[in-house]
Amino acid sequence: MTCGDIALGRYGPVEMPTPWWNDVAPVAEWLSGLLGVPVMVLRLVDVEGGRSMRDGHVTYHAEALELPPQAPITLLNSSAPPAEHLLAAHEPLRASWATVEGLRAALDWALNITGPSEIRQVKTWNLAGLFHLPGENAWLKTTPPFASPESSVIQALAEVDPTLVPQVLAAEPERGWMLLGHIPGEDCWKAGPDLVADTVRRFTLAQQSLRDLIPARTEAAHSRQRLGVPGLVDRRRILAAAQHLSPVPGSDELFSQVPALEEELAACGLPYTLVHGDFHPGNWRAVPGGPAVVLDFADAHFGHPAADGLRLQEWVGNAEAWVGAWSIPGADPRRALEVAAPLAALGQAVRYQEFLDGIEPSERRYHLGDPEEALENAVRAFRRLRPA
Repeated sequence: MTCGDIALGRYGPVEMPTPWWNDVAPVAEWLSGLLGVPVMVLRLVDVEGGRSMRDGHVTYHAEALELPPQAPITLLNSSAPPAEHLLAAHEPLRASWATVEGLRAALDWALNITGPSEIRQVKTWNLAGLFHLPGENAWLKTTPPFASPESSVIQALAEVDPTLVPQVLAAEPERGWMLLGHIPGEDCWKAGPDLVADTVRRFTLAQQSLRDLIPARTEAAHSRQRLGVPGLVDRRRILAAAQHLSPVPGSDELFSQVPALEEELAACGLPYTLVHGDFHPGNWRAVPGGPAVVLDFADAHFGHPAADGLRLQEWVGNAEAWVGAWSIPGADPRRALEVAAPLAALGQAVRYQEFLDGIEPSERRYHLGDPEEALENAVRAFRRLRPA
């Protein structure tokens, strides 16, 4: 625990009601109650046991936003290492909101827009920080440099269907800050078939409306924006990422077939357009009986829509709603899913490697092994497509 340049000590261990490492709301709440001042978790420092982003004994670096009125009781045994080392080393890949200065700057920016408000930390990890301002019904989201410019994506979609996306109250894309209006309801993890079909239909209509506008927009966009990446996957990005991956049987043959697969995919007749990148019901929010709002565009890019159909299929067990929505004249969406499967998995491998290359060492445990697993999935999908 720190407060600016002051190391306050170590506290814990304590049982938390959630197993997920990035679900830090109860951690911040416990520490705030212990110290009597607002506390935010900056980052994950270490994990003993646990895997797949959950379980085990987790150590965080937390920041008290004010000095405690009196020294709290230390609850950890004295053999634990001191906290001063957290202040000493500079890590160039550390997320801005995982630093004392960056966190305070983002919170101050949000409060300058909304006015005085309570801020509750919800999640923090290498891909995002999420904070709720309940008094203003607003949400602050922070993202890393390798994320897509979410506010630009949301605003583009809002031009064709404002009910499909949240309201952007303010944004600083170059700093990865975005303030969103509150969306009532709950996350749609258990979305029924009617909600899935309606959301896919609405999102597909928006994609079709944007297909001719996105290339013109992205040509003038900042070079770091992933919306400027052509195609479902960029061969140069794939080959560059492959140098960091452990090869798997069949991967060399798959790489050699990428151009042919892209040609076959293009022949399926679906247009390249805006792709969500992680299109599943957990990234939707709705009130019971109402339409869903689509969230989390950090992986959005210009590409082939079959990537979203495959992600949906992975989560809900089928892609019939997506096939129906994309059954446009001259298109074969069902075949497109088959051909796109190895390419989409390759794209995931590349993306996971981008995560690992762009985050600090202590947080790489969130994604270790993900590029290799995605590459294995790509080879398996290729074998299904080309059994011989």
